[in-house]
Amino acid sequence: MAGIRSRAFLTEPAQEPTFKFISDLAKELSSGRVELPSFPDAAARVQQVLSDPAVTSERIARVIGADAGLAGRLLTMSNSALLHRGDTPVTDLKVAVTRIGHDNIRAAALAYASAQLQRAPELAHIRPQLEACWREGIRVASLAHSLAKETRCVRTDEAMLAGLLHNIGKLYIIARAPKNPESAPALDPAVVESWHPNIGKALAQNWRLPEEIASAIAGQLESDRSHEGPPDLLDLLIVATQVAAKMAARAPDDAALAQLPAAVTLGLAAPAFKRIALDAHAELQKLQAALG
Repeated sequence: MAGIRSRAFLTEPAQEPTFKFISDLAKELSSGRVELPSFPDAAARVQQVLSDPAVTSERIARVIGADAGLAGRLLTMSNSALLHRGDTPVTDLKVAVTRIGHDNIRAAALAYASAQLQRAPELAHIRPQLEACWREGIRVASLAHSLAKETRCVRTDEAMLAGLLHNIGKLYIIARAPKNPESAPALDPAVVESWHPNIGKALAQNWRLPEEIASAIAGQLESDRSHEGPPDLLDLLIVATQVAAKMAARAPDDAALAQLPAAVTLGLAAPAFKRIALDAHAELQKLQAALG
């Protein structure tokens, strides 16, 4: 795997401990090592088995069925308002796997893993930060899903998965941080913000996720990105994260959002953002119910 590079930032004295800690994590990931405390083995196996283009639904169902919690999470998602069509509940894992598709299976596995992380006793000291990361992921996922419906440039399930995973690098950094703040300085937020996209890309590559998703995670902060050719997943994720940030700051500015190069590439005019915000609110509720 290629080495990980961060975006440029100042390495002031207060930032140096965080810089060293995260750069060490980057070296681990570049060598193929992923050590995420309390991350369920079953969730990691799902990510790996789905990287095989010839994998069968039966094999996927066997991997998922080995963990009752993960199996329950997948069935919940397949019967949710987000995905279920028809009156008959899905009770068979193989049927669920066939119906909801690989990206939604990945999302269900990620939701299950996140829940396990938040409940882990050894991570109780950072539970609020882990929960905040998950809420942010859900918010960006709902916006990405709505943007995909509006622009039709990528599949909605692919967009949702990229949104859920956009801050997985931040979660990884927080979960791996030294537990005792007395012996290790607190993480510098500016350094975490600078590094987390490429840490997230490395995680996605280690889990053998599609390269489009890994590249979108890595480039999400490139708000000035412009390019030739049709819009892509990275354009969509850039806009989704920018909208989420403005909504979190209670400072939505549709005109300013429409001027983002990625928004221009996506063909989004200012009025579209009100439709997207309303749709994303509805999608958020469905997504929360689907992922638990």
